[in-house]
Amino acid sequence: MSHLPRKSSAFIAAVIGMGLLPPGVASAQAPVMPSATIAENDSIFIDGRKFTVTPGYAKGQISTQIEALGARDLGPGAIVFRSGERLYIVSAPLLLRDAHDQVADNAHTSVTKSHRPNQIVIQYVAPNNPDLQEIYGRLQDRHFLERIQYILSPLRLPEELIVKTKECGVVNAWYTREESKPTVTICYELLKTVSQSMPKQTTPDGITPTDAVIGQAIWLALHETGHALFDIFNVPIFGHQEDAADNFATYIMLQFGREEARRLIGGAALAWRGYVADYRTEPVIREELVAFASNHGQPQERFYNLMCLAYGADPVTFADLTKDGFLPPNRAPSCGYEYKGLADAIHQEIGPHVDWEMARRVMDAKWLLEPQSIPTAQK
Repeated sequence: MSHLPRKSSAFIAAVIGMGLLPPGVASAQAPVMPSATIAENDSIFIDGRKFTVTPGYAKGQISTQIEALGARDLGPGAIVFRSGERLYIVSAPLLLRDAHDQVADNAHTSVTKSHRPNQIVIQYVAPNNPDLQEIYGRLQDRHFLERIQYILSPLRLPEELIVKTKECGVVNAWYTREESKPTVTICYELLKTVSQSMPKQTTPDGITPTDAVIGQAIWLALHETGHALFDIFNVPIFGHQEDAADNFATYIMLQFGREEARRLIGGAALAWRGYVADYRTEPVIREELVAFASNHGQPQERFYNLMCLAYGADPVTFADLTKDGFLPPNRAPSCGYEYKGLADAIHQEIGPHVDWEMARRVMDAKWLLEPQSIPTAQK
């Protein structure tokens, strides 16, 4: 159950151009320099005018220099490339795959050879309650499940995964197996609540009412899909599975173009953002003890986890999180590390089950445009 309340195009282009996409993704190959490593305390300087690369060595205590220079952890890595008379850098290259990933791929080869993409089946189950007819029709008009189907289409699954909307009698969403078939259920009551709770106008940081609804609805579907994949692929989970499903949903949303990810994450976060806003006027949080017994994290925890992963993935695009106080200064420095750990886990456990060429097309799609712009997954 879920209570709700990047990949940038430039980077993808850089990855394609440099031949760094995962195996199986066709791209034009250009000559590249041999790989090398940077030893402890070593450094490189790239001249943005002369385009020269000069190696160096740090003298003295490196930790002191890191603080003095205001240096930050690069995270998973970066690509620097030249175009004309300028240099560009793209951070957080999550699609880079090293020998470790290849080993994981080889280990899964015998398992995944019979798995196929486009194994997502969608169902709009007509409600009996007349109060839910409007949301039922609106979801179909907006192609909500078609969006989810296309987002999930690159997954290579051993069986069909059903994603459906239905009347439940409760405000809820869940994953289970129905007659042995893996099934994600999203209740009309929950989606109606999401729609009714959207802001009436654009927020100061540019999140529109549409962003809020789409962001929360997609995040909900991806959260439950996380549960499904943990089951289908027998993914080991340390800690709470609900936290892991939260992280899976956040990770997938961060893989879209920079602007898309910024708006989708902002929309999803609005479900919990009110709790933080209330804290500024009422700093004492009062909760019944039973609330802490839930297998879901508290709304404040889920909000900060979402914000931290977003900032860790792209501290430039999500820089305002620290400025606006939505990410405490004692948490922000560790976010790059937290995101890298999540990315590594997903690449190892889920990555071998992904059609990477299809995934590239999905990440390039525009999810906040009109429904007719959403491609349809083809079998």
